[in-house]
Amino acid sequence: MVDADCLIFVSPLENYPHILQRFSECYEIIGNNAETVKKVREWKSVCQVCSQHNIKVPRTCNGHNYIVKPKKSGGGMKIHRLSSYVIQELVKGEPYSVSFLGDGENAQVLSVNEQLIGRGEFGAREFWYCGNITPGFPGEHARAVVDSMCTTMTRHFGLKGSCGIDFVVDPNGNPYVMEINPRPQATLELLERVYGRNMVVLHENAVRGILDVSSAQPSALRTWGKAIVYAERNITMPDTSEWLFYSWIKDIPHPAESILKSEPICTVVADGSDRDDCFEHLVQHSLTLKGFFQ
Repeated sequence: MVDADCLIFVSPLENYPHILQRFSECYEIIGNNAETVKKVREWKSVCQVCSQHNIKVPRTCNGHNYIVKPKKSGGGMKIHRLSSYVIQELVKGEPYSVSFLGDGENAQVLSVNEQLIGRGEFGAREFWYCGNITPGFPGEHARAVVDSMCTTMTRHFGLKGSCGIDFVVDPNGNPYVMEINPRPQATLELLERVYGRNMVVLHENAVRGILDVSSAQPSALRTWGKAIVYAERNITMPDTSEWLFYSWIKDIPHPAESILKSEPICTVVADGSDRDDCFEHLVQHSLTLKGFFQ
């Protein structure tokens, strides 16, 4: 085991509450406990709560009752059960997430973020997460629903600390819950730039029952974004030691590291005067990055 006083877990440990439980037997977990994580990641439970509070979710089927097979099949070949899948209706719209702090009873929304999903500019495929832009503007109706949604989920599941909800806003402005993430999100580093505060401290305070509302105010009127850049072919990294001096490159790979097609290379960060300006800077950073190993 690691020599540590406490642990803060991030993705994808929310999908393995049994492992989180093992860790909690050795360390103090600053975040939601394994039982809470297990409940909030059970999609059936989330759907039931949403139904009780008139919150929209995609039409969903339990994959245990379904199979998939080719349109042209024979002899029972290439037929698969879907017991490990949740089958959801595809909601067409714009993807967002909301980042909030919970103390088990109350929720404080920190930001609504545009999600970058499947953006070809960064080498991502259709449903791949490839970044965020903060703040995002899903519309007044969606924002009001999302604010209430955070409180509802916090109270029902007892969520504590930094948490997030992914949602899609349909063409009519209605938000649909996609999933709840009971741990700090990938937007954390952007929020630190927006608020000028250590988000880990705010996370710990919330876990211990302190929602630091007065100090969690945006410090600048800038738009911040991050993008994960995926490899479009198999590549071998050049000498990346100089990348350490570029403030806009994060998650830097090792020199001479081999990265396969479709694997993430690193993350680029940018800001701008508005959403479009920020996105343009992210694309420019991605192009600059690709020039390093062409």
